Amino acid sequence: MIGFEEFQRLSRYIKDWQNVFRHFDRDRSGTIDGSELRSALSRFGYNLSPRLLQLVQRKYANTPDYRGVVPTGISFDRFVRACVVVKQLTETFQRLDVDNDGWIQIDYDQFMSTVLSLP
Repeated sequence: MIGFEEFQRLSRYIKDWQNVFRHFDRDRSGTIDGSELRSALSRFGYNLSPRLLQLVQRKYANTPDYRGVVPTGISFDRFVRACVVVKQLTETFQRLDVDNDGWIQIDYDQFMSTVLSLP
């Protein structure tokens, strides 16, 4: 059970993300499309290659509704997850990139423990 102060912080956190989502949902569709996602991630400092951006879009794309219809774009909750994961993966990579050259060399165990230790 969370206390009132924790609830207030959580409520503020969600409202902040809702405002971010509304800001980047330029066409007011209720979802984030590819160009809106690119714009959001770029604004956050993550300039993903077109290939990576497409992977993020596919991974966090909406799932079919009860009729089997797949809404286009990325919903609010999936947008938040996508942004948080990109941030966590980037920060993890940066910790491993000790000489800041954009390259890391790790073995399989390091890779698996790195990925599996992410929330």
